[in-house]
Amino acid sequence: MSLFVNTNVSALNAQRQLINSGNGLSQAFQRLSSGFRINSAADDAAGLQISNRLTGQVNGLNQGISNANDGISLVQVAEGALEEISTSLQRMRVLAVQAENGINSPADRAALQKEVNALNKEIDRIASTTQFGGQYLLNGDFSTKFLVGANAGEENKIPVNLEFSGGFGADGLWVSQIDLSGSKSQESGTLPTAGEVIVGSPGLFLTNHVGGAEGYVMPSFKISVNGRDFVTTPDYFISPTLTREEYTQLFVDKIHEATQDNFLTSDASGDIFFTKTRTIQFAVNKVSSTPAEAADAELRAANLTGLGFNRVGTQAVGPLDFNTSILDDAIAKIDATRADLGAIQNRFQSAIRNLANVTENVSAARSRIRDADFAKETAELTRWQILQQAGTTILSQANQRPQAALNLLG
Repeated sequence: MSLFVNTNVSALNAQRQLINSGNGLSQAFQRLSSGFRINSAADDAAGLQISNRLTGQVNGLNQGISNANDGISLVQVAEGALEEISTSLQRMRVLAVQAENGINSPADRAALQKEVNALNKEIDRIASTTQFGGQYLLNGDFSTKFLVGANAGEENKIPVNLEFSGGFGADGLWVSQIDLSGSKSQESGTLPTAGEVIVGSPGLFLTNHVGGAEGYVMPSFKISVNGRDFVTTPDYFISPTLTREEYTQLFVDKIHEATQDNFLTSDASGDIFFTKTRTIQFAVNKVSSTPAEAADAELRAANLTGLGFNRVGTQAVGPLDFNTSILDDAIAKIDATRADLGAIQNRFQSAIRNLANVTENVSAARSRIRDADFAKETAELTRWQILQQAGTTILSQANQRPQAALNLLG
C-alpha cells in the first residue's frame, strides 16, 4: 500500500462525497420547508413550465368563479328592486279595484289617487337609483356580460340584459297614466298602437305642414328607428310666437335627442327631409279611455307633427278596464324580467359548480407535478443526514491517515 502525504486521496474522496450529501440534504430541507418538489427550473425544467401553465389556468378559473359570483350579486340586486316595484304595482291594482266601490265620493277617489301618485314616485326612485358597482341597472339601458372562463377574450360569457324601452319607471311601465280620481277607471282603454312604417331615404320629403298656431305642450310620442325598440321623445312647449321654420327644427331636435340618431333635417321653408336611409314608426305616447279622447289625441299629434293619422298610430279603445289592464300589463313585464333574471342566476350557479370541479381537477394535476411528497422527502432527509454524518466521520479519519508517515521517520 502506498502512503502519500502531499495528496490525501482518501480525504479528497470523503470531501466529494460530503459535498454530494450536503447538496442532497439542502434540497431535502428546501422541499420540506416550501412544500414544493420544484423550487427552481434546475429541479425539473419541463415540470416547471407545465405547472406554471396549470397555475395560470387555476388562477383564471378562480377569477371566473369570482366573476360569476359578482354576476349573481348584480342579478340579486336587480331582482330585489323589481320585486319591490312589483309590490307597488300590486298595491296600485288593489287601489284601482277599490276605486270601483260605488260608495266612493270624489274626495275618496282623490285620496286613492294620492297613494297611487306616491307609489309612482317610489317606482321612479327605485328605477332611477338602483345600481351595482356604480352602474344603474333599471334605467332601461343596462346590458353587460360576465366572463366565466379561464382566459380573457374568449366567448365563454354569460350575458345580463336589462334593456327596456323607457326604463322600469312609472312612465316606462305606463302606470303614470293610472287615474283613480276621475272617470277613467270606469271606462275602458288600451295602449296606443304604432302607425305605419315610413321608409325614408336621403332627400325624401317627410311632411309639409308641421306646427300649430296656438301655444301648447307637445305630448311626448314614441318612435322606433330601423325596427329598434320604441323610445319616448320629451315633452316640449310650442309657443305661438315660433315660426314654422323654428318649430320644425325643434321637432327634428327632439327626435334626434330621443333616438340618438341624426337622420332628419329641416330647410329654410320648414320642410323636413331624411338625410340617411331609415325606417321609422310613430305611436302617440298617451293612453285614451274613451273614443273621443283617442280621436283628440290623434288629431293633436297629426296637427303638431304633420305626419297624418295613419303615421302616428291609432288610439285603440279596447274592452278591458283602463287602470287594471295597464297594471296587469306592467306586472306581466316585471314578472317576465324577474323570470329572466332567475334563469340567469341559476346559470351562474351552474357555471360556478362546473368551474369549481375543473379547478379541483387541474389543481390536483398541478399538485402531482409540483408539490413535494413528504413521505418520500423525509426518507430522503434521513438518508442524506446519515450519509453526511458518515462522510464527516470518514473525512476526519482520512485527515489523520498521513500522520502514519511520521512513524517511519522515528
